[in-house]
Amino acid sequence: MPSTSENPTHSIRPPLLAILPDLVLLPSVALILSFIMTWAQVGFTPEFLARWGRGFLTTLVVLPFILACLGTVEKLVDKVIGDLHWVARKLAVAVISACIFETIIALAVTAVGHPLDASFAGNWWLAFSRSLPAGLLIGLFMCFYMKPRMDRMRQAARTRVSS
Repeated sequence: MPSTSENPTHSIRPPLLAILPDLVLLPSVALILSFIMTWAQVGFTPEFLARWGRGFLTTLVVLPFILACLGTVEKLVDKVIGDLHWVARKLAVAVISACIFETIIALAVTAVGHPLDASFAGNWWLAFSRSLPAGLLIGLFMCFYMKPRMDRMRQAARTRVSS
């Protein structure tokens, strides 16, 4: 049996496993949120698919930047309400994260689909308010299930790479 240093696929696989959840999760979240926001703004009209496509691509680009800020949100919540039970802190992170996600993504989706005129605020509100329930569910799912799982997978991949 070849050693780890002789088998190049062994050294590539752990880093790939560490980012695999992100590669699946980000597009899934982008599809769901851009679908809801596009539907909220234009309904199932003939222009829906084109706008959803633009909204999806925009969401896919914006989402990694938003996710990068989540660590800061967690640290801030721990600092402000660190004495509360861990479940309450995770709930706070999920709600704050969902509001941040929905605000920024709704702005991005609205910006690519509508002109910056008097109707912009109303279109943004439709996208934000109708996607917020899905955003809250995604936030809860991420905080309580996916993030801990992804952190463990990344740590296991780092451990395998360093050993």
